[in-house]
Amino acid sequence: MRVAFKYGIGGYVGKFDDMVFCYNRSLGKIYARRRVYPTLTESHRKFGSTAANLFSLKPSQGYKDDLYLYLVRYRALRGSMKSLVTWSNLYMKLMYDLAKRDPSIDLKSLTRQEIYQRSLPVISIKRAVEAGLLPVVNDYASFDREL
Repeated sequence: MRVAFKYGIGGYVGKFDDMVFCYNRSLGKIYARRRVYPTLTESHRKFGSTAANLFSLKPSQGYKDDLYLYLVRYRALRGSMKSLVTWSNLYMKLMYDLAKRDPSIDLKSLTRQEIYQRSLPVISIKRAVEAGLLPVVNDYASFDREL
């Protein structure tokens, strides 16, 4: 739910009672949601261990910058997924799409060495676009910095 404050209160973020207030810089909006702690299941543990492994690959700052710039151009496309807000969302989507395309890839145990040995298309954003993992955006060829 979008939030509007009275009396000129600026961007309040944080927790208050049963509500969590968040500010999204790219949208310039504050939204609130009910504070709910989920019941942890096996799928949460699976996703958590996969995410921990993928971020342990430590993408380079140049790769992160390319993801961010790609995301800016991607949002300008018609019919783009508006839920991709940060570079980390795009990074996770890219890795999961890679695993969906090639079932022999186990994201829980994927290493940087394996990515380079198998010459996987996630080495750079340019290669991911050329492999069809990401849609083509304007000037995608400039996103050639490696993982």
